[in-house]
Amino acid sequence: MKTFENVKKLQMKPLDFLVILILMMASFAPFLLLSSRTQAPSNFAQLRVNGKVIKTFNLSKNSSYRYKAKDGDINDIAVKNGKIGIVYANCDDQICVRKGFIDKVGQTIVCLPHKLVIEVMTSSNKPEDNKDNKVVDYG
Repeated sequence: MKTFENVKKLQMKPLDFLVILILMMASFAPFLLLSSRTQAPSNFAQLRVNGKVIKTFNLSKNSSYRYKAKDGDINDIAVKNGKIGIVYANCDDQICVRKGFIDKVGQTIVCLPHKLVIEVMTSSNKPEDNKDNKVVDYG
């Protein structure tokens, strides 16, 4: 009889289900808030080589671009469905190609052998808006 009483004490009450449901819903709140703020419809990507801005891409327009340096470095860059990525590079490690496509502000693709960086930013941070033409060197 004592084991039956112990089991009865451990059973969930109707209010317990409500508390669990509220806690589960609250656990998804940060995800929903952060994911809705990070995607802006007017994002751009900036291509820099050795810290110098080479090209700015509008992520709302599908396009492709081939960066070819004098020393033979080649990177093929594609913009598809609001995302940007390197689809071909003639470097040995291919880390930049395997990174895939990015679309969130602040994300970067780096090709170290070619000293190339692609960074996604908002339209308010376009290089044309930077009248001092300051170059940030991450090297």
